[in-house]
Amino acid sequence: MATAKQRLDKRPRPIRQKLSPVALDDPESFLRITDEKQYRAELWLAFARFARERGGIIVSRPSASPARVLVPLGDGDSQLEIAMCALPKYRVTKLMSTATRLSQNGFREMAELEITLWPGS
Repeated sequence: MATAKQRLDKRPRPIRQKLSPVALDDPESFLRITDEKQYRAELWLAFARFARERGGIIVSRPSASPARVLVPLGDGDSQLEIAMCALPKYRVTKLMSTATRLSQNGFREMAELEITLWPGS
């Protein structure tokens, strides 16, 4: 009696699902990532991208909380301050110090913000 050979071409292939990136405004993103270290790294990258898009310059070391960010000094609140106020999960503190930054257009006055990404650090 002959045994039937196994047909590998008829078996469905497993599909790998890529994890979606962490978003600053998504409170459930922590539940999709099991490792705290990986979650903090993803959150830091998302925050850095978020701050750069709104004219902020991060001056603190990566994965530090609270993060220090320089924003252009103007008459009112900066774009980053307004955007972070829309996300109440992250506490924003405006520091009284100012800094002068040399850029391509010359010297610019910058205000310093302190943004807490995760508590207890």
